[in-house]
Amino acid sequence: MESDDDILSVLGDRYSREIIILLKGNEMTTQEIAAKLGMPASTAYRKIKFLEYMNMIKKTKVVRTLEGLDERYYRGLVSEIEIRFKDGKISYKIERIKMDDKIVRLWQKFGEK
Repeated sequence: MESDDDILSVLGDRYSREIIILLKGNEMTTQEIAAKLGMPASTAYRKIKFLEYMNMIKKTKVVRTLEGLDERYYRGLVSEIEIRFKDGKISYKIERIKMDDKIVRLWQKFGEK
C-alpha cells in the first residue's frame, strides 16, 4: 500500500506526473514513453516500475517483436488525485479507473475507430 510520502514523491516528480498524464486513455511502451518525454529509457523503466507498484499505471499487454523481445504496453489508472493538508496531517484520495473487464476495454477500443 502506498504511503503519504510515496504519493507526494510521485506528484513531486515531473517525469512521473508526465507519464500519468500521457497514459491517461493511451497504451504505450516504455520506449514510446521515453521518446515522447525526451527522457533516457533507464529513467522511464524506473519510473514505470514505481508507478506500476503504486497502482497508478497497469501493464495491459506484452507483444513479442520480430527480434524476439517482449514489448510491454502500459495504460494509466488514475483519473483524479486529491491531496489535503489539515491540522498538520496529510490525507489523499486517489480515484482509479477500473480496468478489470478486458471485454469492455476491447469494445471501447473498437468504438474509437
